[in-house]
Amino acid sequence: MNKILRLGLRILLILGLQIVIGVVFIKPYIITWGATDQEISMSMPGDHLAPFISSTRSITINAPISDVWDWVIQLGADRGGFYSYWFIEKPLGYKYRETNRIEPDFKDMEVGRIIKASLDPSMSFIEYNFPVVTVDPGKSFVLKNWGCFLLNEIDSTRTRLIVRTHGQSMTSLRDHIEYFFMMPLHYLMERRMLEGIKSRTEVGSGEPFSSTNDILWFLGMILSFCLIVVLFFTSKTIQSQSAVVLFSVILLLILFVADPIPIYSLSLLLLLVFNILWQNKNLGSSLSF
Repeated sequence: MNKILRLGLRILLILGLQIVIGVVFIKPYIITWGATDQEISMSMPGDHLAPFISSTRSITINAPISDVWDWVIQLGADRGGFYSYWFIEKPLGYKYRETNRIEPDFKDMEVGRIIKASLDPSMSFIEYNFPVVTVDPGKSFVLKNWGCFLLNEIDSTRTRLIVRTHGQSMTSLRDHIEYFFMMPLHYLMERRMLEGIKSRTEVGSGEPFSSTNDILWFLGMILSFCLIVVLFFTSKTIQSQSAVVLFSVILLLILFVADPIPIYSLSLLLLLVFNILWQNKNLGSSLSF
């Protein structure tokens, strides 16, 4: 069989497996991340504005509802940023303020306010903003082009933050393809936003916030992906090719299902390094023999 054809079939096999696992197992998980069955099925403000519901995600925050509200309404490039992966957003041109405290000037959330995605939209990879269309003070607000942010009080010290993301109209094949790829990327950023709001609220206003763990996790994922590519092009045996498939699945699960902490991505990185060293050692031994 032609080498190029074999290479193409191997690529299709891995991509096909990734797509199947993603659609069958990972998509149902990421579109309801953290949410209960009741939260997924309940009606929320702004539902009528969306052609379909893209996701409902939730997180429990160990703080009073009023404290959570103060952090959530600081969303925006001109306020407190988006509490997500700044080292991904800023290289894409999304410039914004960052704060680790509740600012007295940012206590309002009014219909008509524009939540900016960047302080300089002309530099952004994709230019967009989020107009506020409805507000229930201290409880919820709805953003056009995003969805609903809703707070439910569990008790005086615990709050559920629920974010329902609205799907956009899809009238062409291109729209469906863009949604297929953008939906998981939005999940990664929105998951980190929810965790960012949780950590800041629970620690308290004015306490420093470190991104070290986020950066280590991200580097582990990027380097692991690079080593999987290396392993793919250097694998010569059925065993090594099977390892590529296995590692690619593990990478997918760590990226979307496991908690985004360094221990998982760096462990995968170490496994890949050991596998490549072991493969090269065996190849050297067979050549010397």
